Amino acid sequence: MTDPKLEAKKVDLLSRLQLALELEWSTLPPYLVALLSIKRPENREAADLIRGVAMEEMLHFALVANVINALGGYPKVAKDNCPSYPLTMTFEGRPFADRSFPIALTRFSNSSIATFMKIEKPQEPKFKTLALNDKLDVPAPTIGEFYEGILTTLDELDTALPGSLFNGDPRRQLEGDYFWGGGGKIIVVSDLTTGKKALETVIEQGEGAWPFSQKKFAEVAGERLSMGHYYRFSEIFYERQFLSTDDPLGPPSGPTMAIDYDAVFPIRENAKSTDYEPGSAAAKLNDAFNRQYTMMIRQLDEAVNGVPTALYTAIMNGMHGLSSTAKELMATPMPGSATAETACPTFEWVD
Repeated sequence: MTDPKLEAKKVDLLSRLQLALELEWSTLPPYLVALLSIKRPENREAADLIRGVAMEEMLHFALVANVINALGGYPKVAKDNCPSYPLTMTFEGRPFADRSFPIALTRFSNSSIATFMKIEKPQEPKFKTLALNDKLDVPAPTIGEFYEGILTTLDELDTALPGSLFNGDPRRQLEGDYFWGGGGKIIVVSDLTTGKKALETVIEQGEGAWPFSQKKFAEVAGERLSMGHYYRFSEIFYERQFLSTDDPLGPPSGPTMAIDYDAVFPIRENAKSTDYEPGSAAAKLNDAFNRQYTMMIRQLDEAVNGVPTALYTAIMNGMHGLSSTAKELMATPMPGSATAETACPTFEWVD
């Protein structure tokens, strides 16, 4: 590539894809905290839905990483871009127009599920806002516009650079054998078609989605892992399942879902390691959790930067291995709490 304008455009594209990677990563801890705060065996149906969404966030992370690698970029998963909570998603220094609220690490509740619905809320993309964003003082784009802008730029660069845009090492691609769970599968990216297919999976399942038509919704309403994340969280929020005849823009009207918001650990919201007395049981457990979490992040970084098999280790020994420590931590009382709070993992990087 010798055209400076095209080079700059590709650099900008890779920057936006890196942000997309971080957006997918940043939703994982809040979903996991809500999931792990549930006292078993209650809320099993809701827990299964949240777990499926969490696994798909890992899938989205992998898909975006594959696009970056296919373009010859280098995904960054490290200490200095590790998300911290409460978190507000931003683009070029401004909150996304439809995501200007803080996302917390908090227990499973009607309120937290409402926030998750806001994170995943579908909407029609408005293409002109993103195009004008650098020229006029207009609101930041929506998540849908952000992803649509990435797809548009991919099309434009592939047209301008036929056969040479996707010049990354194919050995860096994550493959299906390294991931399972939830709906969808890892797509190996090698050209425009597979690149767009990977990103469209991310868009249709979660952030950036736009509403299903009634016809499409009717086709997936009976297969819950085929519904977008917003619809799964809606079922929990309204405590009902969707029917194929329901309006995708409205609430579900099907069979009821058993929800018990009292069967939840009363964890401290947005806990920090400094909340725990040094040497206390909570401090030790949280430190162990953060060491495991940091190791998982390092393994994810290896996985997307040349050692694809590390994704299997990150999921098995990382994500799954964090659960038992988190559960024990969430059952540990916070000394002196006037509201009988329990501790909560802080998802902080440990050097």
